Amino acid sequence: MPRWMRIARGMIGTGLGFGALIGTLVGGFTTVRWLAGDIPFVTILRATGKASVVFFILGVIFSGVLAVVARGRSFSKLSLPYVTGLGSGAGLLYWIFLAMNGGRNWAPNVALLNFLVLTVGVGTAAGITLLIARRGQTSVAASDEVQMLEQGDEPMEPVRTAAREEARSRR
Repeated sequence: MPRWMRIARGMIGTGLGFGALIGTLVGGFTTVRWLAGDIPFVTILRATGKASVVFFILGVIFSGVLAVVARGRSFSKLSLPYVTGLGSGAGLLYWIFLAMNGGRNWAPNVALLNFLVLTVGVGTAAGITLLIARRGQTSVAASDEVQMLEQGDEPMEPVRTAAREEARSRR
């Protein structure tokens, strides 16, 4: 698979992970408020949907920036504070964009809540994504099949070789 396809697949996967993580958290928070009688049920669906879409977009953008900035470095060489800082920076830029377009309608507590959710949420999701990627990288690195694929062999070559040797021994 070409490098650009792997990067695109990673960007979409990161976006889906960000959207699922934050969407689940927002859904849980709004469900608690619904059970307390503070908000109607429809608000749960709206808030969860909006958060999932926003964080999907932020996850795609974050992973694209990370692919450019950390090109050629493995996940084990990226520091957790660096990656969470990039994520928080992406959330901060999005918050500034929102504040410039509709911030005049925000109450101070809403502006602070949006700031915290975006900066802390994206930074946390970025850190969790790095930890998951490191864990996945070690399990893939330990596989013998990956080494064969890097050498250009077919994945089934050891099975075919063993079958040929067994057929020769029967003759």
